[in-house]
Amino acid sequence: MKLWIKLTATLTLALAAVGLGGGHTVHADSHTAFINRLSKPVLQASKKYHLYGSVMMAQAALESDWGTSTLSSEDNNYFGVKGAYDGKSVTLSTAEADGAGQFFNTMAQFKAYPSVQASINDYAQTLRDGTTWNPFLYEDTWRENATSYTEAVDTIAAHYATDTNYASKVETIIAEYDLTSRFDDTTSNTDDATTIQITPGVSYATDTGTATIKTGTIKLYKQVPGPSVDATSSKTATLAGKTVTIKQRGIIKSSQTIWYQIKSGSTTGWVQLTDLLNLQESH
Repeated sequence: MKLWIKLTATLTLALAAVGLGGGHTVHADSHTAFINRLSKPVLQASKKYHLYGSVMMAQAALESDWGTSTLSSEDNNYFGVKGAYDGKSVTLSTAEADGAGQFFNTMAQFKAYPSVQASINDYAQTLRDGTTWNPFLYEDTWRENATSYTEAVDTIAAHYATDTNYASKVETIIAEYDLTSRFDDTTSNTDDATTIQITPGVSYATDTGTATIKTGTIKLYKQVPGPSVDATSSKTATLAGKTVTIKQRGIIKSSQTIWYQIKSGSTTGWVQLTDLLNLQESH
């Protein structure tokens, strides 16, 4: 039985026995409620971006103090991400650690999100896009590169956090709440997520709809050919004039070029917007 289920059962028995909950038991149940509340968006983001959901959930819990921090409760920022989101931000005092592991307070600007989902998706995109000076900064958090969640945690601890004990804190939460079985096994390497090759520098969005492939020969790519990726393509005329299903949309940030992942029968790939006619999107 998974630990999060055990914790709920423990709370029920304790309340039945004494008629009220002790502080520790209620605390444990609030953690379970936090995990349940963020479960769906974390699973969706980790599958879409091919990341370890257990690590994302544990980080969200640690960074937001299980959803009790002002930044998370008022601004939906669950990962302590600095900067601005769609021009919106909030300035707060934050604790940072120096090279010796000593903490000090400083003021910083943090992103303010419209929803929990936006926060989780933006963080997942950060792990995929890296930084402007290094788009592959977090590549060892990607499931195709990290053989276990611990490798992903080590990479994040090295580049994302200043706390020298960050990795152990994240891994303790993962182990205590059995997050690997709940979030990683459901998006394992046997999952369809492995067929989605993410390109750094591309903004992805789930999209649904139909379109018609233009006449002639087009190039069908395995992934969006971004500025730092020489994506494999194949020329095909078999799709000409066919109606295809839209699966995803990707926009190359540097050039604002729009691409669509299409599916026709057993054929799936990415084509540029200019290769499509009669595009009907339902998002």
